Amino acid sequence: IFGAMVVATVPFSGFLSSMTTQYEWVQTWRYSWPLLGAIYAAAGVTHFTIQEEYENTYPTRGAWGFWYLPGSPAFHVKWTGAAEVLGGVGLLLGGAIDAFLPVYNNIPDIITEAGIASDSAACLLLLTAIITPANIFMYTHGARLPKDGPEVPIVGHAIRGVMQIVLFGLLYQMGEGTFDALISANMN
Repeated sequence: IFGAMVVATVPFSGFLSSMTTQYEWVQTWRYSWPLLGAIYAAAGVTHFTIQEEYENTYPTRGAWGFWYLPGSPAFHVKWTGAAEVLGGVGLLLGGAIDAFLPVYNNIPDIITEAGIASDSAACLLLLTAIITPANIFMYTHGARLPKDGPEVPIVGHAIRGVMQIVLFGLLYQMGEGTFDALISANMN
């Protein structure tokens, strides 16, 4: 499942890239970056406010015959929540600076010279990939969020998978400057 998501993300990201370079009006999607940052930050906060619900979606030891990640579900829910808050706030602030301040203002550099928005998007992409097993676990093992919520139909899981591919593609496009900077730094 994870491999299929990665394979589907590559052409979608290529499509986004070609649309962005061919049509200037598509570039206005950058104005939505602060909103996506706010969504990630809010989702990160919920890792602490409804922590037990998220722990329910953490893959159990031995899931799929190979899942043996050290640490408790509570630990993983907390650190991923903190990472979502930090990445979301970075994307919110960096995206707002990029979208709404005059072009002669510099975007703060945090990890690379690509700026805080790109760096945050790259980190959120990696985080989203890391937490994808929880979404797959919900599909393969029937875990629910909330725990006492209704069973998610197969169509719901399919929609989540497609939306995750879209999210991967968007975050890759947002963080492409960071990935390019990191690759360039390693080449030198």
